[in-house]
Amino acid sequence: MRAMTHRTSARLSAPWLLAIAALSAAPILKLGDVQAVEIVQLAWLALAAPAFVHGGMRIPARGIWWRYGGKYAFFLGLALGLSFLALRLPFYPPPELPALKQPLWLSLSRAFEWLLAIYFMLASARALRGNPVLFRLALDLYAGIGVLSAAGSLLAWALLKTTGTSSFLVYGYDDRVRGLFNEGGPYGVYLVSVAMALLLRGRLFRPAHPMLHKGALAILLAGLVASGSKAGLLAAVALCLVAAAASGSRVRRVALAGACALILIVSAALFQGKLLGYFYAYLNFDEALAYRPGDPSLIMGRIAAAIIVPRMVEAHPLVGIGVGNYSLMRNDPDYLEGLPPVDDWDLPGMGIAGEAAELGIPLAAFFLVVLLEPMLRAGKRRAPAVVVAAASFQPLAFLVGVNLNFFYPWMMAAFAIALEDPSAEQ
Repeated sequence: MRAMTHRTSARLSAPWLLAIAALSAAPILKLGDVQAVEIVQLAWLALAAPAFVHGGMRIPARGIWWRYGGKYAFFLGLALGLSFLALRLPFYPPPELPALKQPLWLSLSRAFEWLLAIYFMLASARALRGNPVLFRLALDLYAGIGVLSAAGSLLAWALLKTTGTSSFLVYGYDDRVRGLFNEGGPYGVYLVSVAMALLLRGRLFRPAHPMLHKGALAILLAGLVASGSKAGLLAAVALCLVAAAASGSRVRRVALAGACALILIVSAALFQGKLLGYFYAYLNFDEALAYRPGDPSLIMGRIAAAIIVPRMVEAHPLVGIGVGNYSLMRNDPDYLEGLPPVDDWDLPGMGIAGEAAELGIPLAAFFLVVLLEPMLRAGKRRAPAVVVAAASFQPLAFLVGVNLNFFYPWMMAAFAIALEDPSAEQ
């Protein structure tokens, strides 16, 4: 990757952008707790910093940076301020935590992860705008890696079923595929983003081999089903509805509505038992706890968070408990109210709903409004339905529970922002 100069420091060059797009497909690749994509981002910042200083540390006064950067800076500033305010609250951390997961340091590191994601979303959008060759290459790389990931996962699943050969790509008692993610849930949402990138690529640049394009979509659909991701299927339904609403053709609206209905029927058929199990465990938690007192899937994760997060929000509705502090405060007896404490690191897995506990309701709502802006702008200018749907992916992903430090939703937002009309930003 070529060295930074004063003239190139403001724009993310193609090799760096493509590396970031590729690594967003593999959050499992880490050095300690730091994702590989974040390491590349930090390396770029380290190389760009001297050129930025040499250039007088000028910040663009208009364009993408001005339209979105100020709102995100306001959000991060308030989030950090509320995290300092949260130091007044009692902490109940699990034993033997590393330094970066201690009170305050966790909030700072989490906010810095958000800063990286926001910066490189905007830097990627700036680099892609007005550069169709790079845009097409980025979409091809992002979609290609996703399709290969799904194909590899399906092959691993077939090998497990036929020969008993196990691999990282398939896990659990029900043999779910997960690609290069920790779990099938977020992997399924990622595959939906890959399908959106593939559809966006087909809309912006005519596919050279249409049948190959359709075959890739079929592989992604099969991977989504094999992942067992309820959040992924929910995101797919929501995107179909967004595309139907944004479509100018009645025939397309009917077709998209039919696709939504088909996905719902398939989801009900495949996951009816699991969904009923979730609702039963939530509505009859005390009874389930009596039978499964040490089951991590019950006393940790989304089911427990669905009980604990509302109690946190009720106790601190305006200012929250601080960025990242759910894991450090969920063992507070005032929040547990008879639920068992846990010794392991627990995350709520509730996306923006979980952030309402950490940020408070007003700041979480403000954050959601900022996330929705690319979608609203695309709808206002009557962009093609697939563009509106692509711009909707990021907020939908966070609403269905994707962690904010996963970069792939931010990369999808970069694709959408890059397509905005520059004349509207002057």
